This record gives sequence, structure tokens and C-alpha cells, in this order.
Amino acid sequence: MPHPWRRLLLCALLALALHLLLLALFGPRVQAPHASSIAQPLVYALAAAPPAPAAPSQTTRAPRRPSAAAAPVLPPPPAPPEVPPPEPEPVAEAAAPVPPPETPPAVAEAPPQPVAPPPEPAATPLSIPGSMRLKYGIQGEVKGMAYHASGELLWAHDGQNYEARLEVGAFLLGSRVQGSRGRINAEGLQPQRFTDRSRRERIAEFDHDLAQVRFSEGAPNAALTAGTQDQLSVFMQLASLLASQPTLYPPGTELALPVAGLRGVDTWRLVIGAEETLDLPGGELLARKLSRVVEGKDELRVDVWLAPTLHWLPARIRLTQASGDYIDQQWRGSEPP
Repeated sequence: MPHPWRRLLLCALLALALHLLLLALFGPRVQAPHASSIAQPLVYALAAAPPAPAAPSQTTRAPRRPSAAAAPVLPPPPAPPEVPPPEPEPVAEAAAPVPPPETPPAVAEAPPQPVAPPPEPAATPLSIPGSMRLKYGIQGEVKGMAYHASGELLWAHDGQNYEARLEVGAFLLGSRVQGSRGRINAEGLQPQRFTDRSRRERIAEFDHDLAQVRFSEGAPNAALTAGTQDQLSVFMQLASLLASQPTLYPPGTELALPVAGLRGVDTWRLVIGAEETLDLPGGELLARKLSRVVEGKDELRVDVWLAPTLHWLPARIRLTQASGDYIDQQWRGSEPP
């Protein structure tokens, strides 16, 4: 039977072997650092990152008591040499997140602006003739009876509004007065009211808001289009056109103007003729003749001569009815209004 101290020594050796075995299996080991794929791991590690989740715990089995026939205890393997971790880069400035750089305003974020088309050239405003009073000698024929009379055309404007008044008076025939009032815009004259008075007054009113012409004679309303004139303002409108750019109207040029009378609106087609030297009661004048193209048997024939020395106002006007009656007024002098 073994001696008691040998039994104690054997138990101590077994306990030591068991302790070393447990230390070798479950003791801490020093591992080599893991190579990171992040370029600057320390910057991201020091930022306020959420804590890494804890590794799942392993169930630790209770050590079994070694039997007497246990294998001889081997000394634990030597620990691998400690590898010093890489020196951290200075991160004192990187501890707080760095805000992204500000985008310059209206450079990177602003969408490309559409390219505006070049502005269209502004229309040249018409050159309205200056205010003037023109006097005429008149001859005519009514129902085969010739007559002589005198007439006067008063033309006045302030650049915004205009007034025209033509009066013809003859002995035994009485007088006839036509009047036109309206505004002046970039397109020239814009009539508002046309009157014709001999024994009674007849009126044509221009309603530009409703785009219609109303007649006092009971005729139905007529459509009012841009540039419509009346039977008196049309002569000053023609003067404005030629005074503005006379080279645009060589002989043979045709102008079409809607003209309102006392019962409706007709289109006057006027052909510009060559310059003529007129022998008038007031002297010789160089003028351009414009003649209306007569298309219907009842249309009024119009011939007008516009003189540059009179600011292109009429030096002569001849109106011929379908019946053959006519009136021919010829310049004999002018003066301020």
C-alpha cells in the first residue's frame, strides 16, 4: 500500500496538470492585428460610432475529473511574440465629423438658364405731320350743275390726341363739315368719332374695347380692325406713312386701308404714283399722287396728292361719285392752326 505522502504528491501533480491544461485551452492569447480595408480606420473608429455588438457567449462545459489513465501533461506552447499595433495617425482634428464643403451658390446647383432670343427690332413710330391750317379753292359738280366754293382743313394734335375738321362752303349750296377725333399711337391715328354734317349730323363711333363701329344711320355694327380710319383721318394717316419713310413707297406700291364711312367699312386699295408738279391756286407744288382702285360700280373714286413741303398733307383731293358728281379741292395757302 503506497505511503500517504506519495498519495498527496500524486494528487498535487494531477491538480497542477489539470490547471495547466485548462490554462492552455481557455487562457487569453495574443493575436496579430486584423488588416482593415478602410483607408483611415482610426478616423472612423474615433468618430462617434455605435458600440460593437458583444460576441455570442460560448457555453463553458464543466471540466471532467481526469481519470488515472490521463495522458501525460505537456507544457503549454510558447506564446507568439507580441506585435506592436500600428501607430495611430494624429486624429485630434478628426475627432468631430468634418462638414462637407459648401457648394458655391448658383454654380453647381443652378440649372442652366435658357438662352433668350434676340429682341425683335422695335417698330419705327410714324412721323405725324405738324399742326396746320390748309385753305383750298374748290370746284365741283352736282347733278350736272358746276359750282365754286372755298374750303379749309384744320389739322391739330398734341402727340397723344388729334382733331381734324374739313369745312366746305358754297353760295346757295350751304356748307358741309366733316370732323374726326381720336388718339395717336405707334401705328398712327386711331379714330374714336367721325361726324358728317350738312342738313343734319351723322355719326360713326369707334368702340375699340368691343372692336366694332356703330352708325347713327341705323346700319348694323361693323367689325373694327387695327388701323381702321374714317373718311377724313385716312388722308392724315397716308401723310404719316409717307412722311416716316418715303423710300418704302416707290411708284406702283399698293396700300390697303380699312376706311369707315357713315354706313359701313370698306377697304381702300390705293396705288402710289409718280411725283407730279401741280399748278395750284397757291402756286406750284411737287406732290405724290395716290389713287384708289375702284372695284365696284358704286364705289367712291379717290385721288389725293400729298406734298412734302406741306408735311405730306394733301395739296389736292378729288372725290368722284359713281353718278359723276365730283368735288376737287386745291391748295391755295396754309397758316398755323
